[in-house]
Amino acid sequence: MKRIALTVLLAAALPLAGCGSDKKDDGGPKGPEVAWAGKVCDSVNQSAAQLRLPAVNADAKVYKKNVVTFLGDVDARLESMEIGLTKVGTPPASVSGGQASVQRTLARLRATRASLAQARTRLAKAKVSDQASLRRELTSLNKIMVASATYKGPAQDLQKANPALDKAFDSAASCAKQKA
Repeated sequence: MKRIALTVLLAAALPLAGCGSDKKDDGGPKGPEVAWAGKVCDSVNQSAAQLRLPAVNADAKVYKKNVVTFLGDVDARLESMEIGLTKVGTPPASVSGGQASVQRTLARLRATRASLAQARTRLAKAKVSDQASLRRELTSLNKIMVASATYKGPAQDLQKANPALDKAFDSAASCAKQKA
């Protein structure tokens, strides 16, 4: 049961990992595309504050309610990322295909939000009376949330979508991976 619930919850939380790159600034580009990437990462990082996974509860109804709340919190964070990315706007003209990259990224973010909303609605409406019925519902949510499981967030989508943006994200200070 814990493994099923954890799979659902981690799939929902993955996009909130924030912005980051394992690569160090190698003296790459410093132009307007780097400033733009920095704004994207600032926006994503503001939306990616840590969420606490709901504690496992022996009462299936309470746990179901906690998971529904958690999925709602994840959706709110993803909505904040969408709004932030929209406000940042299009990359500079020096980035060939920048507008199309942003549109694809927004489409993927919206599809992920829709998947989470579908899972949340379905779980909220589910008749859960015991651990077995909760397990069945969480298992069925795994199928709905497949798209969310591989989604890493808008910054990573943009970075992978365009070589110029890849270099810009690697060079932007606010996109550097935070070390504990």
